[in-house]
Amino acid sequence: MTASKAPSQPERVLIIKPSALGDVVTAMPVLRGLKRTFPECSVSWLVNVNCEDLISHDSDLDEIVAFDRRKMGKAWRSLSAAGLVVSFLWKLRRSHFDWVLDLQGLLRSGIFTRATGASVRAGFASAREGAAWFYNHRFSPEASHTVDRNIELAQHLGVDARSEDMTLQIAPEAQQFADEFMSDNNLQAGGFIACVPPTRWETKLYPSRHWRRVVSALAKRTTVVLLGGPGDRDLCQAAMQGTESGAINLAGQTGVREFVAMIGASGGVICGDSAASFIAPAVGVDSIALIGPTRTERTGPYGGGRAIVGDTPCQGCLKKQCSHITCMQIINPDEVIEAAGVMLASVSNRPTSNIIQR
Repeated sequence: MTASKAPSQPERVLIIKPSALGDVVTAMPVLRGLKRTFPECSVSWLVNVNCEDLISHDSDLDEIVAFDRRKMGKAWRSLSAAGLVVSFLWKLRRSHFDWVLDLQGLLRSGIFTRATGASVRAGFASAREGAAWFYNHRFSPEASHTVDRNIELAQHLGVDARSEDMTLQIAPEAQQFADEFMSDNNLQAGGFIACVPPTRWETKLYPSRHWRRVVSALAKRTTVVLLGGPGDRDLCQAAMQGTESGAINLAGQTGVREFVAMIGASGGVICGDSAASFIAPAVGVDSIALIGPTRTERTGPYGGGRAIVGDTPCQGCLKKQCSHITCMQIINPDEVIEAAGVMLASVSNRPTSNIIQR
């Protein structure tokens, strides 16, 4: 079933976009658009527990529906985990949502959508794993980029979602963390470059030897701060090896909210195809994304920023494993350094309207 417009104005809406961090950011225009179109409606967001700190403090969001994928994913071999799943599905049913927008498009999210019993269950006609069978409003967007596809789905339901709505609010305690970091290191907002070497796929990693050249060159011009999770400290340390001064390894010392705040305080971000490439424009910061196996037309920089693409015949293969990863190997560090220089030169003219604090 398809429809050009949803049949009624909703009082309770659920957005389903559990993970990953970058994917959650791409759905922010849907949240903003819902609150603009239906200011009195209550909007909930079904999100994985490891991503909830990204949005749980957002003033446009009324409720977080936390999903623990790690625990519930064991339902097929654990009675206690199966019990958690059943309780979760009953919680969705009892919440009496009028609309559900499944922006994930997988079997699990389709089941969650159907479990709500909502009168409007919307998702993409191309959803994988048969998820589209659980929708009664299926939509085929014309756009390629994931942000635009989310926006088109919302607009299909009469929601005034806009590209400029991809914004994140910085939590006050996270901003305090960034302010204290800058004070301790004699820095000002925009006075450092954030480098984010980690990615979720091994094939999206920029080689450490290239990172060392980039970090070393930039550290002679400005402070470089390397960001990553608790398990990324060694990777970030390898990226700054040999840099005598001017680089700070902050990997493992920030939670999700502090990670966002540090990006927002920076003069720009250099990263692979990772969450940082979406977080940067969402807090009003320029970015340089180093792209190999993924496709810029689908997940490349959005709302500004630059993609430097490893041009090989197999570029954009979407493979998570590769024996050579030539696409990332051939991205010239000198090109990255030159692009970073342009980004640094534009910091003083950077718009700050997207940096929102609650």
